[in-house]
Amino acid sequence: MFATIALLGLGFVMALSLDGPVRGVVPALSARATRLLFAMAAFCIGFYLRLDRLRQWVLPLYISALFLCLVPRALGDDTNGAYRWINVGAESFQPVELLKVLVVLATAEVLVRRRALLHSFADGVLPVIAVPVSAAIVLLSQPDLGHAFFLVSVCGVLILVGGLRARHSLLLMASGALALRLALGMFGHSRSRLAEFTSGEPGFQLGRSLAAFAEGGVGGTGLGQGWMARGYLPEARNDFVLAIIGNELGIIGSVLVIGLFGVFGWAAMRIAASARCRYELLVACGLGLTIVLQACINILGVTFTIPEKGIDLPFLSSGGTNLVCALGSVGILCNIARASAGTKGDQGRAVFDQGRAEA
Repeated sequence: MFATIALLGLGFVMALSLDGPVRGVVPALSARATRLLFAMAAFCIGFYLRLDRLRQWVLPLYISALFLCLVPRALGDDTNGAYRWINVGAESFQPVELLKVLVVLATAEVLVRRRALLHSFADGVLPVIAVPVSAAIVLLSQPDLGHAFFLVSVCGVLILVGGLRARHSLLLMASGALALRLALGMFGHSRSRLAEFTSGEPGFQLGRSLAAFAEGGVGGTGLGQGWMARGYLPEARNDFVLAIIGNELGIIGSVLVIGLFGVFGWAAMRIAASARCRYELLVACGLGLTIVLQACINILGVTFTIPEKGIDLPFLSSGGTNLVCALGSVGILCNIARASAGTKGDQGRAVFDQGRAEA
């Protein structure tokens, strides 16, 4: 919670720095506060949710999320040639963010159900990998290769944690590499990003991103003082918000962000290790990895360390759907932590009562 609250606070500061000079201080903070209000509602739902009751609804909810990801194409709502957003009046949301949470819950559920059959590829492994593969196929239809690769990677780690055998792991990794190679050949925008990365010469957007980091130096130009935030860096509020942090807060601000995500990942793994049952262990591991891996991909992308993927930076990017689903995930993690702490407390009281009776 410390890491989450610190990142949310920094997100408020950057919203003020980015939007305050253009929209005004009050409208900028009001827009961010409205998104955070919905996100806090999602956190409360995740925190008070009965995970044992949710399990029977996970697969139907996951299938519903798959259909939601197909709705933008059916409605013809495209943005820059991709069908990723559902527009409802003046508002819009990105269903892939909901899919990120539900694919973890669904994969964990199928893993628990098929645990005794994981030695068999047909009866155990195939039903498990059908969950992330179906999500990847739906996302490729948008097309959204970045999120498809992301979800398969998260679920791949989750399946390894769930007890996948070594020979099956090698087979799936080889199949995944081949599928990625074929997908890169199918989509022109992915080929262009890969070609830009392999050339060693960043394009316009990444060039501006690196220039923002360079100008910021160690201490930064100061909050609200960076000229890159005034329309010179595209997607400064979303994918490239870290570049603005590096520009205005310098290396110190960037390292702070990386450190907070490191603390978050460490805490999530501790929650997973202390979970009461295998399902909660897998869910905690998957949701923690989802948030941390998003951060890693975003940070590596905006610094031109890997090809840019178009994935938001959790808690900091301006996207409302991402913020709602990220805080919902944090709520579930806190739910698991509270339940495991309660179990330890019950066990401790039982040991104490037994010792007192014996005395």
